[in-house]
Amino acid sequence: MQFRNIFCTLALGQALMAQAVDWPQWRGPTRDGVLPAKGVALTTLPDQPKVLWKIKSGEGLASPVVAGGSVFLFENRNGNETMVALSAKDGSEQWATELSPVFEDGQGPRGPRCTPVIDGGQVFAQCSRGTLHSLDAKSGKVQWEIDYAKLGMKFVGEKGKVPGARRHGFTNTPLVVGGMVYATVGGKGHGIVCFNRTNGKVIWNALDYEPGYAPPVPSVLAGRQQFVCFFVEGVVGVDVRNGAELWKIPMKTDYGRHVAAPLSHKDMVVAGSHQVGLLGIQISRDGDNLSATTKWKNVEAQPNITHGVRVGDHYFGLGDPAKLVCVNIATGKTIWSDDSLSFPDPKRAMAAFIVMGENILSLSSGGELCLFSASPKGFTELGRTQVCGINWCMPAYVDGKLFVRDGIKKKGGNLICVDLTK
Repeated sequence: MQFRNIFCTLALGQALMAQAVDWPQWRGPTRDGVLPAKGVALTTLPDQPKVLWKIKSGEGLASPVVAGGSVFLFENRNGNETMVALSAKDGSEQWATELSPVFEDGQGPRGPRCTPVIDGGQVFAQCSRGTLHSLDAKSGKVQWEIDYAKLGMKFVGEKGKVPGARRHGFTNTPLVVGGMVYATVGGKGHGIVCFNRTNGKVIWNALDYEPGYAPPVPSVLAGRQQFVCFFVEGVVGVDVRNGAELWKIPMKTDYGRHVAAPLSHKDMVVAGSHQVGLLGIQISRDGDNLSATTKWKNVEAQPNITHGVRVGDHYFGLGDPAKLVCVNIATGKTIWSDDSLSFPDPKRAMAAFIVMGENILSLSSGGELCLFSASPKGFTELGRTQVCGINWCMPAYVDGKLFVRDGIKKKGGNLICVDLTK
């Protein structure tokens, strides 16, 4: 019962949204790109945001996160994926801990690709080659670490036709709930693994699926608490108690490039990829059994490397070939699409979204911020400004301040803190 209460709180976001406005994990406190209720929601953007500080950062694609007055950045130092803690006030370094050798391929720089999670004084960092580390948030001291290879996962890299995270590195941020850490690992019987957060011991492991690039998403569907996991083999509902499969929608793409995190709303899961399209998956219940049916498919709204957000009954995301789309979740119909957002390379366009009440803040892969109305009536721009260079990272947003990382080429980039209220 204790686990049930903790999980339900996370899934619904009620307790988290009533607390402080830290941004302690990927896409914010509730992992869905939604600003907490007490956060500073924007109604416009300054023409030239005030830069509070700017420092050089090592190579990497992991997003910065903010908790307890510190910014946590995962970067390449000395050829190792290194967790760094910085002062959120001025960017000064507090500690740095090297964890695992870096990984490099043709998709990006040498460095970590998975955003860390900060929870209860612990930092959970997953390295590209498949290792999981727990560090003390104050000192950076390693508490425990796990090599997924010892659980049966064989990391291959950019060779042959091996699909998913074993090809381009682990980006699928672990999920921390209460005393447990959940990660999609891979290997026979280890598609998803539940670890004890205190010592890293395996509590349970299940499924033979291989990990894609999207993280596990906590959801309540058809009255059942579950994780929605986007594996190489497709979208799967997983029982929170033991990892058992509740339902599955197979999905096949070249190299298992399943990147965009699924989202759920009213017993519907919205998920998709660049080769399949955006799917609306209806979850139904018959007694103790759940089933899944693809209710609709929208090719125009097919996601690539951008994670969509939900406002009310509508999905907002980046469709093909780099258009902002608004989709009705119940019907799958595109309500409107707009090409006002600009990208340096439309074929590899990425936008990060933060829902701020009735508005959405977007950061394009070209470093441009755009604030627009989250309305199904059409695209209405409320402000636009340039804040950084080329990036593929979700920013962190705390009390009107945006923490953003740029630089997707070798030699690294910058970590920048800007005030969007001035």
